[in-house]
Amino acid sequence: MISTPYHKSEKPPRALLVGHFSTVGDIEVLLQVQQRLDALGMAYDVSPYTDICLSIDDSWLDKYLLEPERYTHLIVICGPFTQEIAARNDSIFGRFQHCVHIGVNLTMVQSIHDFNPFDILLERDSDRTVRADLSFCENSPSIPVVGLCLASAQREYGERRRGDLAAEKLRRLIRNAGAAYIELDTSVPVEKNRFGISNGAEFEAICRRVDVMLTNRLHGMVLSLKNGIPVIAIDPVAGGDKVTRQARKIGWNQIFDAEKVTDTELAAALQYSLSQEAREIAASVKDTAIRSLSGFDALFAEALNIPARPELRADLVPQDSWSRKLRKRFKIWRRARRKRNENRKESASTK
Repeated sequence: MISTPYHKSEKPPRALLVGHFSTVGDIEVLLQVQQRLDALGMAYDVSPYTDICLSIDDSWLDKYLLEPERYTHLIVICGPFTQEIAARNDSIFGRFQHCVHIGVNLTMVQSIHDFNPFDILLERDSDRTVRADLSFCENSPSIPVVGLCLASAQREYGERRRGDLAAEKLRRLIRNAGAAYIELDTSVPVEKNRFGISNGAEFEAICRRVDVMLTNRLHGMVLSLKNGIPVIAIDPVAGGDKVTRQARKIGWNQIFDAEKVTDTELAAALQYSLSQEAREIAASVKDTAIRSLSGFDALFAEALNIPARPELRADLVPQDSWSRKLRKRFKIWRRARRKRNENRKESASTK
């Protein structure tokens, strides 16, 4: 008689795979368990602890709609496991007690002498043993890493603004390409920066570690090319403005019109930008830009010796009304008082 690796049962064996499945590491471990079940020929379904994770995979099942009698095995996968977690998920652990319970790649928070509800426990770590995480075995495909640097609303361009359209097309390019991306922001001070970048050195250090930069921002393009990183730039202003002019000046041709560029053209641009040719051209841009500035120092030095011509600015700022002048004076007084108070506190704290 040939033995079977499955729990003896009259019904065909079927496993229910459950877990947090709330991190990419969890998913890689899940894939490893699925591969092993496929190799053994055991059918299975997947059901996450939380409803929000159902959006990860359309084939996953809602735990409240499961039929316990269909399953012979319950495989609990990845992450910490405690009695409290089991109690919170009573719709699983209260209804599937008849199944063979197998714990895989779990961290057993409590001593397994005090808490181990599994028929078989192949834990990642406990007070009994430690194993390498199963995600080490998952062979993930190599995909490009792109930077995404987007401009905020630029009100000065009025009805010519196309920043949102450019951003939409760049984000769609990332989704369609299946690329990994790192979003960046050039804003300072750090309190205004959405991603905690506080200076140019930090921004450029991240730039150097991506394969391609996608941007609708002038300095997103310039600082990337300065570091030899190919750029796909979409001008955020209808008809083209400073981003287009700068790209043409420094000899970079991966610049597009937000209203005209198609998804197909952007996909082709990404494929080209990942090539060695694009990398070599990007690496040459910095030298080209610096050569074009060769006469700037002399012009700047000369500018310092030019006499002022106030008449050029006679109408630059409209005359303030008396009420606006009063508000400005009050604002100046309030700031000066705040600064004096800060200085007094600082002086008192150093004594």
